[in-house]
Amino acid sequence: MTTKSIEIQQVGFVSFTTSERSRRIRLSIKSDGEIVVSIPSSTPYRDAIRFVESKADWILKQKAKIQSRTTLFTPESCFKTRFHQLAITKGNTDKVYNRVGNGIIQVFIPDRINHEQPKIQDFIKNTLVDVMRWEAKVYLPKRLKELADKHGFKYQNVSIKNASTRWGSCSAVNNINLNLHLMRVPEHLIDYVLLHELVHTVVKNHGEKFWLLLEQCYPDARKADKEMNSFRTQTF
Repeated sequence: MTTKSIEIQQVGFVSFTTSERSRRIRLSIKSDGEIVVSIPSSTPYRDAIRFVESKADWILKQKAKIQSRTTLFTPESCFKTRFHQLAITKGNTDKVYNRVGNGIIQVFIPDRINHEQPKIQDFIKNTLVDVMRWEAKVYLPKRLKELADKHGFKYQNVSIKNASTRWGSCSAVNNINLNLHLMRVPEHLIDYVLLHELVHTVVKNHGEKFWLLLEQCYPDARKADKEMNSFRTQTF
């Protein structure tokens, strides 16, 4: 299985993956807007590129839908991380500020200020990222070690990243990177991502051996993989 990224003028970068298991060209758009094309190993890239170009209008419409789903945080918003819940309060204050503690991410906004302003939304999002980064550093390395010890995997270092496209990655020398946004997905999916990367310490591709080993550790792996598509890696 080989993956190649090609920029196509109408739609931007597209990830083309050749696979012996593919019987036809298949196009999909991930929840973060990434365009992915699976092609049979016998299909020339030029044919796959023409196929993508013929679907340009559909791709742009789908990407616009994804972009329009960007979260707007309001006092009524219900946003939870692994250990905290967001609470936005508008009131008699002269500045925008936050306070984190006792399981609450409290954001205070003056009554006179419209909370939909981009700078206010950015303040809220940056606050959430800071909290999730702290949570991720506390929770993810410990849980990764628990799962590695349980299933007999070995890895080198673990890092927490604010990645835009990946939930996790494993390097050639078995250093594991994990996305801090894992702190807003359900616990069983966090375990799925951690085990996914631990399996990559043994199998470096997504072939049949990879899935067989992953399913030994996580029996509903393929179901969890599909479930992860309902979450976006970064854009709220």
